[in-house]
Amino acid sequence: MPVGPPKVHSDIYPFLAPGNFENAHAGKLVLVTGAGGDIAQQIAKHFALAGAALAVTDISLEKLESTVGLCRALGAKVAPFACNISNESDVQGLVKAVKASLGDIDILVNAAGVCTSKPILLDSFASIWREVEINLGGVLLTTLNVLPGMRARGRGCIINVASRAGTVTVPYLAGYSISKASVIKATESIQKDLDADGLGDKIQLYCCHPGAVLTGMSKRTMDPVVAEEYPHLATDRPKWLKNFRTSVDLCAAVCVFLATGRVKDSLRGRYIDCEHDLEAFLSPEAAAEIGKNNLHILKVDFLWGLPNDGGTSAGAFRFDVDGE
Repeated sequence: MPVGPPKVHSDIYPFLAPGNFENAHAGKLVLVTGAGGDIAQQIAKHFALAGAALAVTDISLEKLESTVGLCRALGAKVAPFACNISNESDVQGLVKAVKASLGDIDILVNAAGVCTSKPILLDSFASIWREVEINLGGVLLTTLNVLPGMRARGRGCIINVASRAGTVTVPYLAGYSISKASVIKATESIQKDLDADGLGDKIQLYCCHPGAVLTGMSKRTMDPVVAEEYPHLATDRPKWLKNFRTSVDLCAAVCVFLATGRVKDSLRGRYIDCEHDLEAFLSPEAAAEIGKNNLHILKVDFLWGLPNDGGTSAGAFRFDVDGE
């Protein structure tokens, strides 16, 4: 397959059609966090279509009723669990309860998230830290609690839902951007550890941006204090929302595909935009190009190509060579 720019899609395209993945995850158990949300609900639905059993969690059981009903209507085995994903004891209890009720977790999808979306001068430490605790802390807590089991069984997949806000800098999203950039870097770092331990072929992590999806989070009413202090934001909001044109279930189809492991050689540990045609990443040439140029990760590039070597002289600080 030739290497070239992939197509960009705003909806599910033929390669990702659910019919292509019928029973692809039969016999597997998938844990989806934040499953009462729009995107996470679709993720649960598409794994149900792929034959998986589901454990779904959110802050309350009431938030999960629609998701559970949707998955059961498709014939999937599904169980709901209430959990504060930012609380360590809650997450520990969640993983134990899921194992006792349904068995070992094969696939974890971290989709729980919050976004305050406030100008920094109207925000507070408590508000920003809440975003970090849920968006990043939830990812770390669930990952740390499922990884030992995955390692013991010699298989597993973890998919973290991030955001474009973690890769670009825009105003009025400080807390969200900080937390999502950290999720992207956490995905890279944890995969690097697994690769160094010889587990990269057995356990893969991925991080994805779902695209510009018009969810309940993006449509929620603007904070009246923000609207009063920044009236142009309220005026421009309808026009801004028109940019959200990505299908709510595109990310779900991408997650089902990623969990098959078919792009583990090219994209494990890396950041993926769900709108990019994933068929283009299947070839050895794509994997070689990504590895050669260290693509799909967070990094710093310096003027004139100056090295980011970590020491006072070029190449002084290295992890990838044997010392004397």
